[in-house]
Amino acid sequence: MAVVADSAPLIAAANRGDDFHRLALSLVMAAGRDLIIPDPVVVEVDWMIRDRGGPEPARRLLDALVAGAYQRATLSPSVFAAACAIDRTYADLDLGFVDASVMAVAAATDSSILTFDFTHFRAAPPARGRVWRFMVDEGEYEKWRGRR
Repeated sequence: MAVVADSAPLIAAANRGDDFHRLALSLVMAAGRDLIIPDPVVVEVDWMIRDRGGPEPARRLLDALVAGAYQRATLSPSVFAAACAIDRTYADLDLGFVDASVMAVAAATDSSILTFDFTHFRAAPPARGRVWRFMVDEGEYEKWRGRR
């Protein structure tokens, strides 16, 4: 099953010093080629990894995308519009375009989401009264937090 990646797990997977590195890396590896990374997430992750760990870890992610290890999601006009609508609908949450794009891609592909930002994703549910499906649930994430 396809999984749309948010930024935090990818950043943690790339940073060996991150408290959630092992959890994030295991989740990214488990998703493998089923992991979809929206282009706005690629940009944010590249910037943050370079800022925290330098260019080489960022280039490894880019190389993996070029090699097809993961799927890139270029936002179609309709998915881009959906992301803008999500951001506008939940303006009081200040989601930002990156989180909104993860939600829009997940809705368009009927995919689960790999995120550590459960608060925003719970507060901005998909249409028709559903809830987002998460690759790792908040309970498992909290258990991991307790192991640190």
